[in-house]
Amino acid sequence: MSPGFLEDPAAAGDLPEWVLAYARRERLFTPGDRVLVAVSGGPDSVALLHLLVRLRSEWALHLGVAHFDHGLRGAESRADSEFVADLARRLDLPCHTGAGEVKAAAQRDRLSVQMAARKLRQQFLRDTRRHHAYTKIALGHTADDQVELFWLRVLRGAGLEGLKGMWPATPEGLVRPLLAVGKAVLLAWLEQESLSFRVDASNLSRAYLRNRVRLDLLPHLTRHFNPRLAQTIWRTQALLQDEERILSRDAATAWDRVSRKLAADCFAVDLDRLLSLEPALQRRVLRLGVGNLGTDLTLTAPQVAALLSLARSGRSGGTISLAEDVRVARAGAALHFFKALPDPPRETTWLPDSPGDVLSPPGWRWRLVRRARSDADSKPPPDAAWLDPDRVTWPLEARHWRPGDRFWPQGAPGPKKLQDFLVDAKIPRWLRPHLPLVAHGGEIVWAPGLRVADPVKLLPASREVLEITVTPANADTGRIWEILAGVRG
Repeated sequence: MSPGFLEDPAAAGDLPEWVLAYARRERLFTPGDRVLVAVSGGPDSVALLHLLVRLRSEWALHLGVAHFDHGLRGAESRADSEFVADLARRLDLPCHTGAGEVKAAAQRDRLSVQMAARKLRQQFLRDTRRHHAYTKIALGHTADDQVELFWLRVLRGAGLEGLKGMWPATPEGLVRPLLAVGKAVLLAWLEQESLSFRVDASNLSRAYLRNRVRLDLLPHLTRHFNPRLAQTIWRTQALLQDEERILSRDAATAWDRVSRKLAADCFAVDLDRLLSLEPALQRRVLRLGVGNLGTDLTLTAPQVAALLSLARSGRSGGTISLAEDVRVARAGAALHFFKALPDPPRETTWLPDSPGDVLSPPGWRWRLVRRARSDADSKPPPDAAWLDPDRVTWPLEARHWRPGDRFWPQGAPGPKKLQDFLVDAKIPRWLRPHLPLVAHGGEIVWAPGLRVADPVKLLPASREVLEITVTPANADTGRIWEILAGVRG
């Protein structure tokens, strides 16, 4: 277990050595790291930046400054940005700035203003890190933030995963060098070193739950119940983190046992295997499924309960929306975790009886070639269909699924509902509306990646081949094609 945190302001002179020892113990940096320091202008992040400047020779760090203007406090926000930019200039460090319309994002995504601000800020930091090849992002979270987070999560009903608080370092490259330092120590050190910073008046507003926890709840508990409350909670979280390391390894092993990757952002979880796990591992596996989509979404207890209810329901096809772009759907004997796909278009694209490429929404490229049949013809690849051009009614249409669509799969005794065919092919309900189709006269003649229609298939007497090829033309259709291949595989 890690030792306690530095909370006595009288020990502010020891701060650089304390942070250095903590960073070494937690292995926050490696030699030559390029570290993007998130600086709001407040005391925590300003202290972090000055400390890393003083300690950078220990690991030969290359530092950069990042500041995001949330645009919530008008002139004060702009003054914060100017302060940070000037600080970076005085320290001779590159400064990367960004801005966002937080209120508009909150309204659009149906989030609280705080959550929308956090989402935009994190995206800015990730983008900046990627574009400028930083290896780490340093954040100014303190021991006080850790303790506040504990109580916020207690009030919201979190489990051990939530109560453990923030990690000193994450696999994604986030590091928190001040996580073992109390805010009072930072303020004392800044005063001792005559270092200026900005004050955000919104931190005193009791409109926000976090502020009420900091300003009201914690002082009350400290005064009336435990004068060493912060140190006690911090030690508890350190213990929980030690245990979490073991439990998270068990959960990762369980995830590998119950899941299958269908695409880069789509996973299938076998329900029999999932439900055979202990309840605690079931919950952790579900959280891992969401985390493996590359999202920072933290599932609430009601969301986990809803996912378990879906897993146990026996009803295929149900879908739960966990966030703007995160979905979990029941697909037969599996749960599918995936990023939401764009709505399929309603319009039809006509495919003419002439050579050339045709682009249909939302991004499928079609190529039609009419050629003589060859003895070398055996079986088309998954992205192509071979049809008898004399049995096709022109023009062909490229479109998506419609209610009532009929399909006579090659080799089947007769036509059936397209929906029934897709069910038999084990294509999950959530994916079906996104699959491209080729039709003529209201009948489906090709379901790409699956099968052609029997009435247009090549016959022994067919002398010509109509070869139709479809390829994804953008990232969204590329995802659909990859998922389809994963489902079929």
